[in-house]
Amino acid sequence: MIISRLFGFVLILSALFSSGCYLWEDIQSSQVGLKMGDGVKVDEVVGPGVYSDLGALAGLKEIDVSAKTKDWTDTDLVTEDKQPIGVTVAVTFARKRDTESVLYMWDRYRQEARDDSALERMVLNRLPSVAKDTTASYSLDELIGTVQSTTAERTGRTAVNKSLFDRFKPELDNFGVELLDIRFSNFAPHPQYLNSLNEKAQVSLQKEISVQKTAQLAEQLKQEVAQTSIELEQARRGNEVAEERNKVFAQSPQAYELERLKLLKGVVGDNAKIYFVPQGTDLTLFLSGDTGIATPIPAAVRAAPGR
Repeated sequence: MIISRLFGFVLILSALFSSGCYLWEDIQSSQVGLKMGDGVKVDEVVGPGVYSDLGALAGLKEIDVSAKTKDWTDTDLVTEDKQPIGVTVAVTFARKRDTESVLYMWDRYRQEARDDSALERMVLNRLPSVAKDTTASYSLDELIGTVQSTTAERTGRTAVNKSLFDRFKPELDNFGVELLDIRFSNFAPHPQYLNSLNEKAQVSLQKEISVQKTAQLAEQLKQEVAQTSIELEQARRGNEVAEERNKVFAQSPQAYELERLKLLKGVVGDNAKIYFVPQGTDLTLFLSGDTGIATPIPAAVRAAPGR
Protein backbone atom coordinates (compact mmCIF):
# COMPACT_ATOMS: atom_id res chain seq x y z
CA MET A 1 0.00 0.00 0.00
CA ILE A 2 2.76 2.49 0.95
CA ILE A 3 4.68 1.69 -2.19
CA SER A 4 1.62 2.27 -4.30
CA ARG A 5 1.03 5.64 -2.70
CA LEU A 6 4.65 6.68 -3.25
CA PHE A 7 4.44 5.58 -6.84
CA GLY A 8 1.28 7.60 -7.31
CA PHE A 9 2.90 10.67 -5.74
CA VAL A 10 5.86 10.38 -8.12
CA LEU A 11 3.51 10.18 -11.08
CA ILE A 12 1.70 13.29 -9.91
CA LEU A 13 5.00 15.21 -9.54
CA SER A 14 6.13 14.06 -12.94
CA ALA A 15 2.89 15.25 -14.48
CA LEU A 16 3.20 18.60 -12.75
CA PHE A 17 6.82 19.13 -13.82
CA SER A 18 6.13 18.05 -17.37
CA SER A 19 3.31 20.53 -17.56
CA GLY A 20 5.49 23.46 -16.46
CA CYS A 21 6.33 23.83 -12.72
CA TYR A 22 9.94 23.78 -11.55
CA LEU A 23 11.70 22.99 -8.30
CA TRP A 24 15.14 24.13 -7.10
CA GLU A 25 16.21 25.48 -10.47
CA ASP A 26 19.69 27.06 -10.29
CA ILE A 27 20.55 30.32 -12.08
CA GLN A 28 24.34 30.68 -12.39
CA SER A 29 26.35 33.87 -11.91
CA SER A 30 26.78 34.12 -15.70
CA GLN A 31 23.02 33.91 -16.29
CA VAL A 32 19.76 35.74 -15.74
CA GLY A 33 16.43 33.95 -15.35
CA LEU A 34 13.03 34.69 -16.83
CA LYS A 35 10.18 33.63 -14.52
CA MET A 36 6.92 32.91 -16.36
CA GLY A 37 3.77 32.21 -14.38
CA ASP A 38 1.79 31.07 -17.38
CA GLY A 39 4.73 29.65 -19.32
CA VAL A 40 4.62 32.44 -21.89
CA LYS A 41 4.68 35.93 -20.42
CA VAL A 42 7.74 37.02 -18.46
CA ASP A 43 6.71 38.08 -14.97
CA GLU A 44 10.16 38.80 -13.56
CA VAL A 45 13.83 38.89 -14.54
CA VAL A 46 15.93 37.37 -11.75
CA GLY A 47 19.63 37.11 -11.05
CA PRO A 48 21.73 34.19 -9.76
CA GLY A 49 20.04 31.94 -7.20
CA VAL A 50 17.84 28.86 -6.68
CA TYR A 51 14.17 29.15 -7.63
CA SER A 52 11.01 27.01 -7.41
CA ASP A 53 7.43 27.42 -8.63
CA LEU A 54 4.82 24.68 -8.44
CA GLY A 55 2.37 26.45 -10.70
CA ALA A 56 0.95 24.16 -13.33
CA LEU A 57 2.13 26.40 -16.17
CA ALA A 58 5.11 28.04 -14.44
CA GLY A 59 8.40 28.16 -16.30
CA LEU A 60 11.96 29.46 -15.81
CA LYS A 61 14.19 30.28 -18.77
CA GLU A 62 17.94 30.92 -18.49
CA ILE A 63 19.78 33.47 -20.62
CA ASP A 64 23.58 33.45 -20.82
CA VAL A 65 25.04 36.91 -20.14
CA SER A 66 28.72 35.93 -20.08
CA ALA A 67 31.27 37.74 -22.29
CA LYS A 68 31.99 36.43 -25.79
CA THR A 69 35.03 37.28 -27.90
CA LYS A 70 35.23 36.89 -31.66
CA ASP A 71 37.72 37.89 -34.36
CA TRP A 72 36.61 39.38 -37.64
CA THR A 73 38.83 39.91 -40.70
CA ASP A 74 38.43 41.91 -43.89
CA THR A 75 41.26 42.11 -46.43
CA ASP A 76 39.65 44.67 -48.71
CA LEU A 77 39.24 47.99 -46.92
CA VAL A 78 40.47 51.43 -47.96
CA THR A 79 41.99 54.23 -45.88
CA GLU A 80 41.30 57.95 -46.05
CA ASP A 81 44.23 58.41 -48.44
CA LYS A 82 42.89 55.62 -50.71
CA GLN A 83 45.41 52.98 -49.63
CA PRO A 84 44.23 49.33 -49.61
CA ILE A 85 44.48 47.62 -46.24
CA GLY A 86 43.39 44.43 -44.52
CA VAL A 87 42.33 44.44 -40.87
CA THR A 88 41.52 42.03 -38.09
CA VAL A 89 39.17 43.23 -35.37
CA ALA A 90 38.76 41.57 -31.96
CA VAL A 91 35.37 42.28 -30.38
CA THR A 92 34.11 41.31 -26.90
CA PHE A 93 30.42 41.56 -26.11
CA ALA A 94 27.68 40.18 -23.85
CA ARG A 95 23.91 40.22 -23.50
CA LYS A 96 22.86 42.97 -21.12
CA ARG A 97 21.64 42.07 -17.61
CA ASP A 98 19.20 44.87 -16.81
CA THR A 99 15.53 44.04 -16.92
CA GLU A 100 14.59 46.43 -19.70
CA SER A 101 17.32 45.18 -22.07
CA VAL A 102 16.62 41.52 -21.28
CA LEU A 103 12.90 41.90 -21.97
CA TYR A 104 13.57 43.89 -25.13
CA MET A 105 15.91 41.26 -26.51
CA TRP A 106 13.56 38.43 -25.48
CA ASP A 107 10.63 40.04 -27.26
CA ARG A 108 12.42 41.24 -30.41
CA TYR A 109 15.37 38.85 -30.86
CA ARG A 110 14.32 35.60 -29.20
CA GLN A 111 16.74 33.42 -31.12
CA GLU A 112 19.70 35.67 -30.39
CA ALA A 113 18.66 35.76 -26.70
CA ARG A 114 18.90 31.98 -26.40
CA ASP A 115 21.45 30.92 -29.05
CA ASP A 116 25.08 32.09 -28.81
CA SER A 117 25.79 31.29 -32.46
CA ALA A 118 22.87 33.45 -33.58
CA LEU A 119 24.08 36.25 -31.31
CA GLU A 120 27.60 36.08 -32.78
CA ARG A 121 26.23 36.26 -36.31
CA MET A 122 24.13 39.30 -35.44
CA VAL A 123 27.15 41.10 -33.95
CA LEU A 124 29.58 40.26 -36.75
CA ASN A 125 27.06 41.11 -39.48
CA ARG A 126 26.98 44.69 -38.22
CA LEU A 127 30.74 45.09 -37.87
CA PRO A 128 31.85 45.50 -41.54
CA SER A 129 30.16 48.87 -42.12
CA VAL A 130 31.58 50.29 -38.88
CA ALA A 131 35.09 49.03 -39.61
CA LYS A 132 34.88 50.43 -43.14
CA ASP A 133 33.82 53.88 -41.88
CA THR A 134 36.60 53.88 -39.28
CA THR A 135 39.44 52.94 -41.64
CA ALA A 136 38.15 55.45 -44.19
CA SER A 137 38.51 58.20 -41.56
CA TYR A 138 42.28 57.76 -41.09
CA SER A 139 45.29 57.76 -43.35
CA LEU A 140 47.29 54.55 -43.60
CA ASP A 141 50.20 56.09 -41.70
CA GLU A 142 47.85 57.14 -38.89
CA LEU A 143 46.30 53.67 -38.68
CA ILE A 144 49.55 51.76 -38.39
CA GLY A 145 51.23 54.46 -36.29
CA THR A 146 54.12 55.44 -38.57
CA VAL A 147 53.20 59.12 -38.19
CA GLN A 148 51.26 61.17 -35.68
CA SER A 149 48.20 63.13 -36.64
CA THR A 150 48.23 66.89 -36.25
CA THR A 151 45.06 66.54 -34.17
CA ALA A 152 45.59 65.11 -30.67
CA GLU A 153 42.38 63.06 -30.61
CA ARG A 154 43.44 61.29 -33.83
CA THR A 155 46.90 60.35 -32.65
CA GLY A 156 47.94 56.73 -32.01
CA ARG A 157 46.34 53.29 -32.04
CA THR A 158 44.38 54.07 -28.85
CA ALA A 159 42.56 56.90 -30.61
CA VAL A 160 41.74 54.67 -33.60
CA ASN A 161 40.34 51.94 -31.33
CA LYS A 162 38.30 54.50 -29.38
CA SER A 163 36.80 55.73 -32.63
CA LEU A 164 35.86 52.16 -33.55
CA PHE A 165 34.32 51.58 -30.11
CA ASP A 166 32.28 54.80 -30.21
CA ARG A 167 30.91 53.89 -33.65
CA PHE A 168 30.01 50.28 -32.84
CA LYS A 169 28.57 50.63 -29.33
CA PRO A 170 25.26 52.25 -30.41
CA GLU A 171 24.79 49.49 -32.99
CA LEU A 172 24.80 46.80 -30.29
CA ASP A 173 22.84 48.86 -27.75
CA ASN A 174 19.91 48.72 -30.17
CA PHE A 175 19.76 44.93 -29.75
CA GLY A 176 20.23 44.66 -26.01
CA VAL A 177 23.90 43.73 -26.36
CA GLU A 178 26.71 45.40 -24.41
CA LEU A 179 29.99 46.14 -26.19
CA LEU A 180 32.78 45.38 -23.71
CA ASP A 181 35.79 45.90 -25.95
CA ILE A 182 36.71 46.24 -29.59
CA ARG A 183 40.07 46.93 -31.19
CA PHE A 184 42.09 46.52 -34.35
CA SER A 185 44.30 43.55 -33.48
CA ASN A 186 46.13 43.57 -36.81
CA PHE A 187 46.68 45.73 -39.89
CA ALA A 188 47.84 44.26 -43.18
CA PRO A 189 48.88 47.04 -45.59
CA HIS A 190 49.49 46.38 -49.27
CA PRO A 191 52.91 44.73 -49.95
CA GLN A 192 53.98 47.75 -52.01
CA TYR A 193 53.45 49.98 -49.00
CA LEU A 194 55.42 47.60 -46.79
CA ASN A 195 58.28 47.69 -49.30
CA SER A 196 58.17 51.47 -49.20
CA LEU A 197 58.34 51.40 -45.40
CA ASN A 198 61.29 49.03 -45.55
CA GLU A 199 63.12 51.37 -47.93
CA LYS A 200 62.45 54.30 -45.63
CA ALA A 201 63.71 52.29 -42.69
CA GLN A 202 66.91 51.41 -44.55
CA VAL A 203 67.49 55.05 -45.49
CA SER A 204 66.91 56.08 -41.90
CA LEU A 205 69.31 53.39 -40.68
CA GLN A 206 72.02 54.46 -43.13
CA LYS A 207 71.52 58.06 -42.09
CA GLU A 208 71.92 57.13 -38.43
CA ILE A 209 75.06 55.13 -39.23
CA SER A 210 76.47 58.11 -41.16
CA VAL A 211 75.74 60.43 -38.25
CA GLN A 212 77.51 58.06 -35.85
CA LYS A 213 80.51 57.71 -38.15
CA THR A 214 80.71 61.48 -38.56
CA ALA A 215 80.64 61.90 -34.80
CA GLN A 216 83.39 59.27 -34.42
CA LEU A 217 85.56 60.93 -37.08
CA ALA A 218 85.04 64.31 -35.44
CA GLU A 219 86.11 62.90 -32.10
CA GLN A 220 89.10 61.17 -33.69
CA LEU A 221 90.11 64.41 -35.42
CA LYS A 222 89.76 66.26 -32.14
CA GLN A 223 92.08 63.76 -30.45
CA GLU A 224 94.59 63.93 -33.30
CA VAL A 225 94.59 67.74 -33.17
CA ALA A 226 95.20 67.59 -29.44
CA GLN A 227 98.04 65.07 -29.92
CA THR A 228 99.54 67.21 -32.68
CA SER A 229 99.42 70.24 -30.40
CA ILE A 230 101.27 68.28 -27.73
CA GLU A 231 103.91 67.12 -30.21
CA LEU A 232 104.32 70.64 -31.59
CA GLU A 233 104.77 71.97 -28.06
CA GLN A 234 107.32 69.27 -27.30
CA ALA A 235 109.20 70.07 -30.52
CA ARG A 236 109.11 73.78 -29.74
CA ARG A 237 110.53 73.21 -26.30
CA GLY A 238 113.14 70.83 -27.72
CA ASN A 239 114.19 73.49 -30.22
CA GLU A 240 114.47 76.04 -27.44
CA VAL A 241 116.71 73.67 -25.47
CA ALA A 242 118.84 72.99 -28.57
CA GLU A 243 119.16 76.72 -29.25
CA GLU A 244 120.28 77.36 -25.69
CA ARG A 245 122.85 74.55 -25.90
CA ASN A 246 124.16 75.90 -29.21
CA LYS A 247 124.57 79.30 -27.59
CA VAL A 248 126.56 77.70 -24.76
CA PHE A 249 128.72 75.76 -27.24
CA ALA A 250 129.33 78.92 -29.26
CA GLN A 251 130.39 80.85 -26.18
CA SER A 252 132.39 78.02 -24.58
CA PRO A 253 134.50 75.63 -26.71
CA GLN A 254 135.30 73.71 -23.55
CA ALA A 255 131.60 72.94 -23.08
CA TYR A 256 131.35 71.81 -26.69
CA GLU A 257 134.38 69.57 -26.32
CA LEU A 258 133.00 68.11 -23.10
CA GLU A 259 129.73 67.29 -24.84
CA ARG A 260 131.63 65.70 -27.72
CA LEU A 261 133.57 63.54 -25.26
CA LYS A 262 130.37 62.45 -23.61
CA LEU A 263 129.03 61.33 -26.97
CA LEU A 264 132.31 59.62 -27.76
CA LYS A 265 132.21 57.77 -24.47
CA GLY A 266 128.78 56.47 -25.39
CA VAL A 267 130.25 55.07 -28.60
CA VAL A 268 133.49 53.46 -27.31
CA GLY A 269 132.32 52.37 -23.85
CA ASP A 270 133.57 52.94 -20.31
CA ASN A 271 136.83 50.92 -20.55
CA ALA A 272 138.37 52.63 -23.60
CA LYS A 273 141.50 54.78 -23.25
CA ILE A 274 141.46 58.25 -24.68
CA TYR A 275 144.62 60.29 -25.20
CA PHE A 276 144.66 64.02 -25.72
CA VAL A 277 147.61 65.06 -27.93
CA PRO A 278 148.49 68.32 -29.64
CA GLN A 279 147.64 68.63 -33.29
CA GLY A 280 150.47 67.55 -35.60
CA THR A 281 151.75 64.87 -33.21
CA ASP A 282 152.80 61.56 -34.74
CA LEU A 283 149.97 59.31 -33.55
CA THR A 284 151.91 56.12 -34.30
CA LEU A 285 153.78 56.70 -31.07
CA PHE A 286 150.52 56.14 -29.23
CA LEU A 287 148.80 53.58 -31.39
CA SER A 288 151.76 51.20 -32.05
CA GLY A 289 151.26 49.23 -28.86
CA ASP A 290 147.98 50.42 -27.50
CA THR A 291 144.33 49.97 -28.28
CA GLY A 292 143.38 53.39 -27.01
CA ILE A 293 142.00 56.21 -29.09
CA ALA A 294 143.98 59.39 -29.54
CA THR A 295 142.06 62.53 -30.12
CA PRO A 296 143.69 65.82 -31.08
CA ILE A 297 143.27 68.72 -28.73
CA PRO A 298 141.71 71.68 -30.49
CA ALA A 299 143.76 74.84 -30.50
CA ALA A 300 141.06 76.64 -28.61
CA VAL A 301 141.28 74.09 -25.84
CA ARG A 302 145.09 74.19 -25.76
CA ALA A 303 145.04 77.92 -25.55
CA ALA A 304 142.54 77.99 -22.76
CA PRO A 305 143.73 79.50 -19.49
CA GLY A 306 145.40 77.09 -17.13
CA ARG A 307 146.67 74.67 -19.80
